[in-house]
Amino acid sequence: MTGERKDAPQPSRNTPQSNLSDITGTTLGKYRLVEKLGQGGMAQVYKAYQPDLERYVAIKVLHPHLTEDEEFAARFRHEAKAVAALEHPHIVRIYDFDSDHGLAFLVMEFLNGTSLKARLRELNLFHARMEFAETARIIGALADALHYAHTCGVIHRDIKPSNVIITTDGRPVLSDFGIARMINATIITGSNGTVGTPAYMSPEQGKGEPGDARSDIYALGVVMYQLGTGHLPFDADTPYAIILKHLTAPLPPPRAVRPDLPEALEGVILKALAKGPTDRYQNADEMGRAVRAAVEPRARPPAPERRQDFKNLWRRKVGWASFALVVLIAVLGLVWFLAGGLGRGGESARAPLIVQGPTMIVDTWLDPDTPDQVWHTAEFAHLQGAAKPDRILIAANITRLPPDATIISATLSLRVVRWGTDPLPGKVEAHQIVTLWRASIATYNTPWSAPGLVAGRDLDRSVLDIAPLPDAGWVTLNITPAVVSWHIRARMGGGLVLMMSEDSHPSSHFRVYMTDHPDPAFHPFLSVTYKAAQ
Repeated sequence: MTGERKDAPQPSRNTPQSNLSDITGTTLGKYRLVEKLGQGGMAQVYKAYQPDLERYVAIKVLHPHLTEDEEFAARFRHEAKAVAALEHPHIVRIYDFDSDHGLAFLVMEFLNGTSLKARLRELNLFHARMEFAETARIIGALADALHYAHTCGVIHRDIKPSNVIITTDGRPVLSDFGIARMINATIITGSNGTVGTPAYMSPEQGKGEPGDARSDIYALGVVMYQLGTGHLPFDADTPYAIILKHLTAPLPPPRAVRPDLPEALEGVILKALAKGPTDRYQNADEMGRAVRAAVEPRARPPAPERRQDFKNLWRRKVGWASFALVVLIAVLGLVWFLAGGLGRGGESARAPLIVQGPTMIVDTWLDPDTPDQVWHTAEFAHLQGAAKPDRILIAANITRLPPDATIISATLSLRVVRWGTDPLPGKVEAHQIVTLWRASIATYNTPWSAPGLVAGRDLDRSVLDIAPLPDAGWVTLNITPAVVSWHIRARMGGGLVLMMSEDSHPSSHFRVYMTDHPDPAFHPFLSVTYKAAQ
């Protein structure tokens, strides 16, 4: 809608049918489009509000040129009806499908999160690779979704990272089921009906065949190859060249790309990416079970002979010596009890407490480049060389600690990744913060004694702990004195400030995962070990 304001009232009556650019603010049917989320060669996606049910939804508006003939309209409704019947935790729900003023659209559940494509782009940016357990978790969940859909007679035909959403609670959700078949188009112009995306297309689809459930398994294998190695198995200058490689080129061994990839995971990838459909997994459930088994620790086989020998030995040796041993153990236990092991004050053994999540930990980033902006909802914070005074604030809620607990130790763990490729050394140090603040309103300028905090006023000068920062992984800081002081003063918790140490390289640069990151497994967490009276 060129030149029109996004908030123009009820512009759906004037929605263009041939030049669909950005129709934010318009109304399609009973849905008001409030934000454009993205677009592709086939459709645009909007966040919309449904007043009658008081909920937000996602709407995929197909480009007008796709809706010009009646044959498409009939095929669209037929496929949309089949997909709308799917109900699975790892498949995006379709609520409605309709058309208004010449625009066909699908109404889907609105999910907060990020695409798997964006996650891969982020990992590649930092030259990092996805952890093997995370790869197996995502692929296993998508395999479950595909198996369910296949048993319902629905084939996806266009599986790729951009069609996978990772929600804020870490749940992988597969979207665009059946969209490729509805549209019967591809990013390859003039492909004579080829459906799919070349980089993830099975050999049979590359030949122009429609493909079946095993074609989806092949595409899922490509995604798994990409998650496991950080690279696509086949790449070329043109889409046709990529398809030709899927048809004829031998698969580059995954472990040749990433040597530390477990052989069991490589085996799953190799089977899923077999050229012939009959050589692959024959259903997605089989692939899902295989990928989970590849990362699960194998239980040791039982040793019946050894157990039998022990039983025989026990039968032979029962007598006064065994009886004396049992009595000795009982006496020692009684002595330990009377000496205070359990009786002294009724103290329990050391108990761990993990404090994590948005209700237990809040954080924000103070960025000197944008001193008046609030970064409470940032997925990442930055820590740069000592010459660049970024600050990270973290507050922890310790109300779950028993009032009579004796703190033994407390550590704060952070997930970090180096920015850039230069291995410049950096260390992070933690201080206890004393100025009252709220993460939702704190900026680099306020509420501090001066911009960026002042040592001795806003934060304690003494360093709680200091630790070197890895290229990628976890760093743990000992913050026991801070937690002890919070608990002694009967406070529900307290705050910390993190910064680079003075001996860090001036150009070192790291990113720190925050509580707003979509993957909860990477959130900062506080671990407290304590004793409490029973």
